[in-house]
Amino acid sequence: MNDNQKRLKQRALQAAEEALYKQQYVSPIDVFIGMKLLQPIHVDDWRKGRIPYLERVIQGSLGKITFCMKCFCAWAKEKGLKSSPTVYLARTSGPKRELRFSVSGNFEIEQSYRTHYISPVLSEIKQKKLQEKLDKPPELVVFRTVQDSQCSRCKKELHKGSFLFMEAGQPLCLCCANLSELEYLPRGNAKLTRRVKKDSIKSTVVVEFSRSRKRYERQGILVEQESLRKARQELMIENDDDDPEELC
Repeated sequence: MNDNQKRLKQRALQAAEEALYKQQYVSPIDVFIGMKLLQPIHVDDWRKGRIPYLERVIQGSLGKITFCMKCFCAWAKEKGLKSSPTVYLARTSGPKRELRFSVSGNFEIEQSYRTHYISPVLSEIKQKKLQEKLDKPPELVVFRTVQDSQCSRCKKELHKGSFLFMEAGQPLCLCCANLSELEYLPRGNAKLTRRVKKDSIKSTVVVEFSRSRKRYERQGILVEQESLRKARQELMIENDDDDPEELC
């Protein structure tokens, strides 16, 4: 191992140690971000389908990337960390699609990238909850427009205040995004929101850009109509039970 490789290994293991300390698990993505070889914004673009495979935006040659991966995997084994293959799904409104990591698409390489390593100090219950969190599909986000736009697929005009979904960097109306059957529930009723989101198989978060705060802010959610009707009905019944009529 030459001096450059020694320095590279040190950076990789330091990034791995820091990530493990902060969150009790570590993944290859955490390592490359910690090494400053991968930018979080590029990871977000990859998750949204704008980047075909993650290695495309990791700085350095394939040889350098492969060396870092080998060092990381060997370190995780020496530490006695529990390997946990994780599913990475694209943030898309269509059929579920697994994200690709490598330029080759080789199965073993893909599996290596997908594997998280979990600290053995976590209890079985916490490990299970963590795995459920890691395997959870990314939350879909719908934007409420602050200016007129247009659907890139059907060319429908989307006036200010309309909903649109971004698919691989292209704006789609809810119909083209297969989200038109969902109903909008504005924020404000936390109890109703929690209940309907738990029951609704399909849902999205609705955000709008705030010019004053220069950030996207949550406005509500889109949920299945039947789930919303059911949740409202259940809460009405519960409220009636809480306030029984006084007996004469």
